[in-house]
Amino acid sequence: MDSTSRLKWTLLLLLAGIIATGCTKKDNLTGNNWSGIDTLSVNDTLNIGFGYSYPADELTKIKGTESKLLTANQRSATSISYLRFTGMPASTTIHSVVGDSCYIKVKLIKSSANENNPLSLSLHRVNKALPDTIEASLAMDISPEPLATYTLSDSVSTTGKEIKFALDTGDLIPWEVEADTLGWNLAIKVDSGWIEIASNETVYGPKLNLRYKTSEEGSWNDLSKKPDRDTYFLEAPEGIASETWKIDNLTSTRLFIKYGLQDTLNTMFRDNNGQLLSLTDLRRMTVNKAVLVLHVKPNTNTYYTGSTSFSLYPFNVVKENINGITNLVKADYEQIIGTDTSNGVVEDDRLEIEITPLVQAYSSGDKEPLGIMIQSLQERQNFGSLEFYDNLGATPPDKMPYVRIIYTPPFL
Repeated sequence: MDSTSRLKWTLLLLLAGIIATGCTKKDNLTGNNWSGIDTLSVNDTLNIGFGYSYPADELTKIKGTESKLLTANQRSATSISYLRFTGMPASTTIHSVVGDSCYIKVKLIKSSANENNPLSLSLHRVNKALPDTIEASLAMDISPEPLATYTLSDSVSTTGKEIKFALDTGDLIPWEVEADTLGWNLAIKVDSGWIEIASNETVYGPKLNLRYKTSEEGSWNDLSKKPDRDTYFLEAPEGIASETWKIDNLTSTRLFIKYGLQDTLNTMFRDNNGQLLSLTDLRRMTVNKAVLVLHVKPNTNTYYTGSTSFSLYPFNVVKENINGITNLVKADYEQIIGTDTSNGVVEDDRLEIEITPLVQAYSSGDKEPLGIMIQSLQERQNFGSLEFYDNLGATPPDKMPYVRIIYTPPFL
């Protein structure tokens, strides 16, 4: 091998050694091991401006495929749950029924009941077919006298509570009505407060049980079936626009927060040597993670306790010159690609909302930071409500909202 060939092989071996030893720097696992640049973090309180809550311009539609059935009579709101059973034996073929075998079983998920405020649930017959879209007028066709009742004297545990509405044989035979000879339609109501019931879309959905004979000499038949359809109708007052920072699922109330990151971009972010990043470096900076941290006011959260999870989503506001309470419509905000839904439980009166793609778009100059709209993805699906501390002077310093940003300065 001549000297030129030996030199080439030496260089190749040297390069291979560098690659083998340089790709994994054991004390820097941030994904930028060649540069040795560490991630930095900053808590931004200065750029959070005013905020307010406002009602949605369009109500989320109840599709009948929700995981919970809502029943309520509170806060000027009414909700009735509906069950439709089909494929039942015709009443003319039912000769006899075992009395205690005739019942409808439901699983309660959550309720407003407590020792001082028991709830009275009632099961009623609906004297017509369930329309595709449940309307308030349907309540006019609910028999006033209940088929069965149940009193819930205490709150429902985190694992739920299974109850039975015991049915009288005479209420089942005949079950048909002229308006609907194919289905047995029922309604669940509550006298006051609210309750959530596991729906047909879960493994704990409602179930009808019946043991019957078609003749004196015949054998017993066991019927155990889930409803072919269940849904609910919710009539709630419209939310009121307010300076209060609030999310409310019952009234579809959303939260707007002014966030003007561009005001301090050139004074907030630094490199590993403590030098301020130039405008060019800011555009090339990587936002590893950014979260909006909000603190819940005491005695305002009676729903998101224990393991009950919230579900919040931040939208980028594109409407300019919002300097006061303005009810936003769909054209006023947009979804930023890559934004995740923030799910979790309230811990130590605080929660975090993931806004990484939004802050990355602001710092890179791709989007102008005009504000963030936060919507609950559980609107009209449960009775959750959250009220947050704002950034005004009355808020204790340790309860101030802020944005925590973890970033990596550019290497080259």
